[in-house]
Amino acid sequence: MRFIAVMAAREMRASWRRLIFFFVCIAVGVGAIVALRSVIQSVRGALARETRALIASDVLVSSNSPFAQPVRDVIAAEQAAGRVAEVSEATEIATMVRPAARATTATKMVELRAVQPSFPYYGTLTLREGTYSHALLAGRGTLVRPELLAQLNLKVGDALLIGKETFQIRGVIANEPGRSLGAFSLGPRVLIDHADVPATGLLGFGSRANFQLLLKGPPATIRDLGANLQTAFANQFVRSRGYWQNQDRIGENLSRAENYLSLVGLVILILGGIGVSSVTRVFVEQKIRSIAILKCVGGTSSRVLAVYLAQVVLLGLAGSVLGVMLAAVVVAAVPSFVGAAADMLQVDYGLSASAAWQGMAVGLLVSVLFSVVPLLEVRKVKPSLLLRNDATRTGGIDWVKWGVAAGVGAALVGVAAWQAGSLRVGLLLSGGFVATAVVLHVCGLALVWAIQPLRYARSFALRQAVLHMVRPGNQTRVILLAVGLGAFFILGVRALQANLLRDFAVQAGPNAPDMFLVDIQPGQRDQVAAVADQANGDRPAPQPIPVLRARVVAVKGANVALENYEQVRGRSGLSREFTVTYRENREANEQVIAGQWWQPGSKGVEVSIEEGLLQRWPIGVGDEMTFDVLGRQITARVASIRRVEWEDFRAGGFMFVFKPGAFDGAPHTYIAPLRGPADTEARARLQASLVSQFPNVSVIDLREILQTIQGIVNNVTLAVTVVGSLVLFSGALILVGAVSMTKFRRVYESAILKTLGANRRLITTMLLLEYGVLGAVAGTVGALGSIALSWAVARFALELPWQATPYLTLAGIVGTAVFVAAVGVTASLDVLRHKPLATLRAE
Repeated sequence: MRFIAVMAAREMRASWRRLIFFFVCIAVGVGAIVALRSVIQSVRGALARETRALIASDVLVSSNSPFAQPVRDVIAAEQAAGRVAEVSEATEIATMVRPAARATTATKMVELRAVQPSFPYYGTLTLREGTYSHALLAGRGTLVRPELLAQLNLKVGDALLIGKETFQIRGVIANEPGRSLGAFSLGPRVLIDHADVPATGLLGFGSRANFQLLLKGPPATIRDLGANLQTAFANQFVRSRGYWQNQDRIGENLSRAENYLSLVGLVILILGGIGVSSVTRVFVEQKIRSIAILKCVGGTSSRVLAVYLAQVVLLGLAGSVLGVMLAAVVVAAVPSFVGAAADMLQVDYGLSASAAWQGMAVGLLVSVLFSVVPLLEVRKVKPSLLLRNDATRTGGIDWVKWGVAAGVGAALVGVAAWQAGSLRVGLLLSGGFVATAVVLHVCGLALVWAIQPLRYARSFALRQAVLHMVRPGNQTRVILLAVGLGAFFILGVRALQANLLRDFAVQAGPNAPDMFLVDIQPGQRDQVAAVADQANGDRPAPQPIPVLRARVVAVKGANVALENYEQVRGRSGLSREFTVTYRENREANEQVIAGQWWQPGSKGVEVSIEEGLLQRWPIGVGDEMTFDVLGRQITARVASIRRVEWEDFRAGGFMFVFKPGAFDGAPHTYIAPLRGPADTEARARLQASLVSQFPNVSVIDLREILQTIQGIVNNVTLAVTVVGSLVLFSGALILVGAVSMTKFRRVYESAILKTLGANRRLITTMLLLEYGVLGAVAGTVGALGSIALSWAVARFALELPWQATPYLTLAGIVGTAVFVAAVGVTASLDVLRHKPLATLRAE
């Protein structure tokens, strides 16, 4: 053991500069695994501590309509049984607000929440300055998020118009319990007193309010309470959710995210492992004479193998420790990047011991597994090599090598399954990685073959660059894999982003509506249309569309029979609340694909359904569907099935359209899509005019929604780009390592060329062309893969029209070529500086 340790230390001292990239490759992958797992485990720990604060209660009961007396009776019975100790009411409404000063035209959609004095039961509502007390809300007081102050140019003490009432801003919310994590938000949060809601006039018929009951109970019976409420409200349009359900659901999602994201680190680590394997192979070739000498003085193959394996273990361990240190730096920087999300959940980000040990174990395993097969070449080195220039090659199949390779493959599958938490996912990842590697390798070989005619180019530098790509000991394949995979990730997600944003732009094109007026009361219909028409200039006047909210409670047909709401509730999606309308004629964006549109004067209640429903439920023409509309059940015959072009939403998009007459006498509201003024100030004046005259009407500005969607798309794009950049960085490390390990060959070649008259400029040009061509090939491989990826995701996953992005593709290929050329030449500076005389004397 002492001999092995001493020799390993001596070898590392002599070769550490060439091996330094070895543990950097490992460090990047280990750092990614440890950082991702630590962040998610920190969030999970915070959720475990604050799980009740996520709903500000033990059980949350909610409904889209005011609670009927039977619902309150159920709660009262649970209180009498001792399972409910306290009850608090809350109401959430998306509405428009504006400064009370008449001089301003600024308006903003907000998420209004009205709460009672006992809110919250769990968690702490914190303010930027001072301490929260419900007295701040009493007497027309309000608390707002800081972004609302900035958007409306307000400060604490100013007046804010909410509905018909004026409220005084008395504080700024820093952290609010009871707000869903990651929920899509229509605007900043505004809090008011629950007693002040009726005076605002926002709870008129058709208002899109969410009514809530927050329940607090004894810990011993709280789960019994949850089960009782689930049973009691099973066939009613009321939902109940216990804090433990949030914890279980979010915890499961976080576990899945932790496992899948750690696979990202594993992929980076495997790429590093491929580079390690390549470097180890070249390193063994360089050490052949040293190995032969060791065998001449009595060293056995097993002992020599142990010397180099010890180096691998030490380097892998050093790389893993460096990776943990990098992860610590990244985790420490996370709070500065999470922004507003930190206000929803207080997380103490820190390095997780379990993640650190797991990352180090995986790093060490990958180091050993990818090195052991190249190190087996040590067995073939004979002492007689010192007397001859050629190594003795053994014929036949090396069963030991193939057996070890099979064991390494099985071990890597095991590591992938360990990181994913699933053998199936581990197998899929391994299979997918192998398939991707094979495709990239084949494409790379094809492109390398395609550029072979350049060997006969008139330019000496270009000829040498092409020949060097197939030189002995070249790293072309592994660099094509790593750099091509990085380019594939980055260009693929960028192309997909471009198609997504292009589709959004088409939907918000010059003829599409970009504003929606909702919750228009029947008596306001003509007045709202007139105000909008006056501000809209020459554009067509908005046409308000009648809407109601309905639920499917039964279906009776040839292929489906759902007798009541309890059976419908078991069908995912069909039991949700739908927004429905009625009209005489179909719109231009609709096409009847089965049945017939109703004729004037036809008898009976009829409905037309959208074809998307057929993908899950076999509902056909002639079937009967029963709907609950405002507590009244209406049975309609399916008259037709429509195909809707959802991109054209000038007339809205509805899953169910009824024949006029079905809802005679039923109260309903209107929505009005319109194309708002192009000028920002004119849009602001229109919104201010509508809000001041019709406080109950909400204006949804699609421009703001599109900005929010674009922000989400950009964030996802950034995340995937970071992953691709890490992969690309791994490729750069492999390239640096390849240059470093083949330096002895390159220095000799450079000396010969300089002796024959080549100057430094010519050799630099050769290097630039060599690595530029290699980068261009890698970029082309990645670009071709990215085109296939973006097309497949857009076509089959997102169902979007796909268009090529030639400028992005070309820029990606050029950028990759420049990047690889810059890295390659920079890593070869020592080759350029060497004097030929010293090199030739050494030979």
